[in-house]
Amino acid sequence: MSGMNSGATTSGNCRPSHSPGRVLSVVLPVAIIGLVFYWWSKGLEERVRGDMAVTVLSRMFSAQPLPASGTMAFADADNDLVADLPADQTKLADPQTLVFSYVATEEAGPGEEAWTELLEAIKQKTGKETKFLHYNTADEQMKALQEGELHIVGVNTGLVQAAVEKFGFVPLCTFGRDDGSWGYTMEFIVPAGSSIRKLSDIKGHKVMFTTLDSNSGCKAPLVLLKEQHNLLPERDYTIAFSQGHESSIKGVAAKEFEVAPVASDVLARIAEKNEIDPASVVSIYKSERFPPATLGYAHNLAPALREAIGETLLGFEWKETGLAKEFGPEAAKFVAVDYKNDWANTRRIDQVIAEARKAGQTKTNGK
Repeated sequence: MSGMNSGATTSGNCRPSHSPGRVLSVVLPVAIIGLVFYWWSKGLEERVRGDMAVTVLSRMFSAQPLPASGTMAFADADNDLVADLPADQTKLADPQTLVFSYVATEEAGPGEEAWTELLEAIKQKTGKETKFLHYNTADEQMKALQEGELHIVGVNTGLVQAAVEKFGFVPLCTFGRDDGSWGYTMEFIVPAGSSIRKLSDIKGHKVMFTTLDSNSGCKAPLVLLKEQHNLLPERDYTIAFSQGHESSIKGVAAKEFEVAPVASDVLARIAEKNEIDPASVVSIYKSERFPPATLGYAHNLAPALREAIGETLLGFEWKETGLAKEFGPEAAKFVAVDYKNDWANTRRIDQVIAEARKAGQTKTNGK
């Protein structure tokens, strides 16, 4: 018994010491390893999120009719960046009915009543029947233009470059003011009372874009946030799509959306029609001016038709017409445009998007 007691006593006397130095010698290395792992994992998370953002950009635009290299699919002997008339006279189009379509959108846009007087004027000038069609998507609209089913078309700013380079669209005119000036700005709007007061505040919030092919509703704001604030989708903010500027504006006004980039002319038009309370939205950013939606025709229309359509559009009197009712007071007439000069900035934006798409595809393919 005494031996057992002696062993027990000896064991107790040899218990490890819990001195501060001994504790630190064990805990400190573990803590250091933990901190290293934490910072490594945090860096890994940021890298993964960064890669995801680039991949998101790629996937966002992979199915869109965006030009990848700025090369023309048509002859351009005069270097105006617009398709020439076909050299083969048999490829000139002289349809019995001229089909017109305005900007493709899933939301309700300007209907046939807005274009009634203009289409009648084109009919009188050309001697051709005219027909109005609406397309829900840009893909459908561009396919119709490419296949000769669409002859006169209104295209949103962000789609113009692709329409010109890939589908033979010839820009002719845009919506202008009485003095001949034209242009709109891209604005970021938030609900009145929002904590988002500048672009850098967008981090951690959801941005409501319109459609992928929209310049002011998607492409220009994406590039702006990336280049000036190093903010990328899904890394720094989440994204969603409203399918139209009016939907975005009304959603912000109703406090359903946190922040949305929209076209200033659409914002002004909706406010003028009392479809929103102007005080319900606040603009936190305004860009340089861009060309508005643009009207033009298929590159292979017979010269006489092109001339007649151009004269009609540029000489059309808007007063007391559906166009004045739909687009006034921001627009009062059609004014001529020069694609090579007037779209230089939007082509730069498209190039940035194309490069981001290419980088994302490279990461996705593991190259």
